Amino acid sequence: MPRIASFAILLLLLCTACAQPRHGGEALKAVKAPTAFGVDRVIDVGRVRAHVVEAGDGPPAILIPGLFGTYRGFERIMPLLAPHFRLYALDNFGTGDSDRPNEDFSYTVDEQADMIVRLMDRLQLERSTFIGVSYGGMIALNIAARYPQRVQAVACIEGAVIMPRPSPYSFMERGLETPVLGEAIIALIRSGLLDRTIARDVMGHAWESLDDTDRAEVMSIISHYTDAATRPTWLGLARALHLSRDFDDQAKSISAPVLYLYGEKTSFARMVDTNISYFRRHLPHVDLVSFSDGIHDLELQKPRETATAIVEFLASERLDTLADAGERSPRRYRLPAID
Repeated sequence: MPRIASFAILLLLLCTACAQPRHGGEALKAVKAPTAFGVDRVIDVGRVRAHVVEAGDGPPAILIPGLFGTYRGFERIMPLLAPHFRLYALDNFGTGDSDRPNEDFSYTVDEQADMIVRLMDRLQLERSTFIGVSYGGMIALNIAARYPQRVQAVACIEGAVIMPRPSPYSFMERGLETPVLGEAIIALIRSGLLDRTIARDVMGHAWESLDDTDRAEVMSIISHYTDAATRPTWLGLARALHLSRDFDDQAKSISAPVLYLYGEKTSFARMVDTNISYFRRHLPHVDLVSFSDGIHDLELQKPRETATAIVEFLASERLDTLADAGERSPRRYRLPAID
C-alpha cells in the first residue's frame, strides 16, 4: 500500500501536460507479460477470472498484495519462499490481470476476502496459509476471522483489523473522481514518467540504501503496478479503506497462528500502533516482529529477512506445536538494521 500523498500533488500539477499511456484504452487492465518466476494461471471464479502465479512445492500459501499492487510485489521473496510452500500469488480482483467482478464491486476487504475463498474452492484448497501485505494483510486477517476453517496460519506485513482513519488516499480519491482530471492522472501514471518518483515514495528512507540493481528491480515492480492502472479501478481502490468496515469484533475469535511483521520507520505508524494495541488486548497469541529500520513494504525492502521470519514461523512442526498448545507463548522481538 504505497504512500500516495507525496506524489499525488505532483500528479495534479502535471496532469495537464501528461504523456499518452503506453498501452491501449480503459478496458486494458495490465500488460500481458509472463511471470519471471512460476507459472501464470487464469482461473474462472464464477463469471470473472483471477490471475494467479503458481510456484514452489509444499503446503499451500496464498500471497495477497497491497492496495495498488499486483502479484509482482512478491517477486523479491517468492524464490525464497518457494522451496517451502506451494505458492499462489494473486492479482487482487480488479487489479493486474484479474477481472473486475462487476459494477457493484467496491474493493472492500470483505468483498476481496469472499472472492479469494471462492478462488480457493476452484483451486480445490481446503485450507491454506495466507501471506498478505498491508491491504492484503487486512484481507488475510479478515479471512481468518470470517472463514477460520479455511486458514492454516497468517503472516501479515502491516495489515489491520482496524482501518486507518482518515484514509491516506482521500486526496488521490478526490482527483480521480473528476473524469477529465482523473483520466489525466491515470495517463501520467501509466506513461512511466513517475515510476522512479513512485518507487522512491514507496521505499522512503530505504531508497538511499539500495544499490542500482535493487533500485531497478523495485522500479520494474512498480511499473507493473502502474501499467495496470485505470481510473475506475484505482478510484475504487482509493475508496476501499474508508468503505471497508473494521472487523475487530469478528477478529477476536481468530484462532489461527498469526505473525505480524512491521517496520519501525513505517509511514503507517498510527495504523500499526492501533492494531498492535488491539492484538495485545484481544489476540495475545499473535507474534509481533519489528524491523528497527523497516518501512511499510518489508517484502520490497528486506526480502531475505522477511522471508526468513515467515518460513521460521510457518514451519510445519512449529504450527503443529502451536495448534496443540492451550496457551501459546508469542514471540515479540526486534530485528536490528543490517548493513
